[in-house]
Amino acid sequence: MDSILRVSGLITQLHNGARIVDDISFGINAGETYALLGESGCGKSMTALSLLRLLPDGVVRAGGTAQLDGVDLFGLRESDMRAVRGGTSAMIFQEPGLSLNPVMTVGAQIAEVLALHQDMRGMAAQQRCIALLDQVGIPDAARRVTEYPMQLSGGMKQRVMIAMALAGQPKLLVADEPTTALDVTTQAQVLQLLRDTQSASGMSILLITHDLGVVAQMAHQAGVMYAGQIVEQASRAQLLSRPLHPYTQKLLAALPDANQRNRALAAIPGSVPALGSITRGCRFAARCDQAWALCNEQTPAWTVLNDGHGVRCHLYGNTGLRTRDLVPSPQPPAFSLQPPVPSHQPSALLQVKDLRVHFPIRKGILKTVVGQVKAVDGVSLEIPQGRTLALVGESGCGKTTLGKALLQLIPPTAGSVQFAGHELTGLDARKLRARRSTMQMVFQDPYASLNPKMRVAEILEEGMTALGLHGDSSARQSLVDSLLDQVGLARISKWRYPHEFSGGQRQRIAIARALAVSPRLLICDEPTSALDVSVQAQILNLLKSLQQQLGLSYLFITHNLAVVEYLAHEVCVMYLGRIVERGTAEEVLRKPRHPYTQALLSAVPRIDGAQTERIRLEGDLPSPSNPPPGCHFAPRCSHATELCRRAYPENKMFSSTHGAHCHLYPDIPD
Repeated sequence: MDSILRVSGLITQLHNGARIVDDISFGINAGETYALLGESGCGKSMTALSLLRLLPDGVVRAGGTAQLDGVDLFGLRESDMRAVRGGTSAMIFQEPGLSLNPVMTVGAQIAEVLALHQDMRGMAAQQRCIALLDQVGIPDAARRVTEYPMQLSGGMKQRVMIAMALAGQPKLLVADEPTTALDVTTQAQVLQLLRDTQSASGMSILLITHDLGVVAQMAHQAGVMYAGQIVEQASRAQLLSRPLHPYTQKLLAALPDANQRNRALAAIPGSVPALGSITRGCRFAARCDQAWALCNEQTPAWTVLNDGHGVRCHLYGNTGLRTRDLVPSPQPPAFSLQPPVPSHQPSALLQVKDLRVHFPIRKGILKTVVGQVKAVDGVSLEIPQGRTLALVGESGCGKTTLGKALLQLIPPTAGSVQFAGHELTGLDARKLRARRSTMQMVFQDPYASLNPKMRVAEILEEGMTALGLHGDSSARQSLVDSLLDQVGLARISKWRYPHEFSGGQRQRIAIARALAVSPRLLICDEPTSALDVSVQAQILNLLKSLQQQLGLSYLFITHNLAVVEYLAHEVCVMYLGRIVERGTAEEVLRKPRHPYTQALLSAVPRIDGAQTERIRLEGDLPSPSNPPPGCHFAPRCSHATELCRRAYPENKMFSSTHGAHCHLYPDIPD
């Protein structure tokens, strides 16, 4: 098969000589997808930027060649390279909200590409813009073409970025983390769109990701990148069924699932070294439990086995010291993190009844209320002491609003929130402040939630001081040291600022800040959504360990159902402000009853090769300001009847713990 892209010996470095991309070589065949995977900071995005000659200031290409459709990319003049970008090749960036121009309509932004690469203007360009938006699955494309990015959801923005990339009819599409932080249904839609486009046009894709599930769904070939080097390269089937490099083995072992509920995940210790900091030896040696003296002394050569599987590791070289037969399978830690099963059903620590959070819609000079955004609309739930309740659903269904309303950070419109037998709704500020220490929140983005001007010691002590807890400053600093020990950070790190830490370390600081005031309940809002699988494993191990040691309860807000399988005891599925199904994790994830839950589970990418029929949801989540009559899910449900469109279903119980709001079950099964 013909190669559309051939990269050989690519080197990209800082002006001081530190190599960010070090001797990278790979090829992509026409019509195929090559996945470049690894942890954040390994140089994946910099590799793509090097190929498109979009390197930031202070970074230069120092060697290597790249041919795209027979053209030497590094030999082109900049004026010719502009025709390649957006024409022969195109790129989808990780964050569409930052990549789209906020003061231009989406149609105008797509029209720019058409004018530059297709010489198409006027009405023809307008019609082509509408056709492209329709092609990427945006409903009512003729109207959306005149809207601005701020009027679109995250998934729709990503689809606009794909439409812009496809406008130039590229032969190579570079997709840099195109589904990071998207919920599972939106992710499935985006991936299916890329597959359909590839099938129709023969386009090749360079897919940059840290999600092994996405690799299993999309890739034909894959390369594993670590600290600026490709350390393993193989077909998708070879890589997932028989990983050779210890780093790849550990990435796969760190994935959470129900089979590991009673064990700690096999997290990779430490973090990726600074790019360019290691010039001799294997770059993974410091984190590898199979390393020996040679690994620190000599850089491993690239070895290709008989089946074409390539690996950069001394375990497979001609050193005569070890052979591939000696490579042990990665084993998870032998100790259990599962708390002992109580002899009786624990009492509810948090009780929520018919909670509503409605935001008024105001218009006109007099700000007259013309409607309500029903973000949370009649939610009831319970969380026992020492248990984890997972709250899952698509983005925009009200999960985060519910979490904030429980803490009274957003005042509820109606309903009851009782914590340890005390009513929180309607409390005045002084009484509510006294209850604050018992309930804390860990936010999705630790960098945004930590004060960049404060050292870690000040961040951790701030809550104690505000609530008058734990004695004087000396006693609090002693507790700060204990907290850092508890979350696995060095005590000396308390004198550093948030920007000096990695994403996973910042999330540990956010957890330590929440623990500083001795809470009984943590509300964790997507705490692992944008983390690498290795860092995610560290955070999940930490949360499970803390639950065992301190008896903490968790409300875990997420769209990652693999994390739910591993961590949660009970699950609530939320759709458009309401709970549509609830039960134990086993009941909801193994025997889902509501069509929405079934659709969520069918959209989860799997790496075990198991094939599940994908349930495709039509359209996007309706607006909470104008929810559909009857069952809110009816417009997107293939099972909907006239009754569904007319009346909201009552809760049907399938066991003492499992229920769903659905008209498909008129009677309780035997």
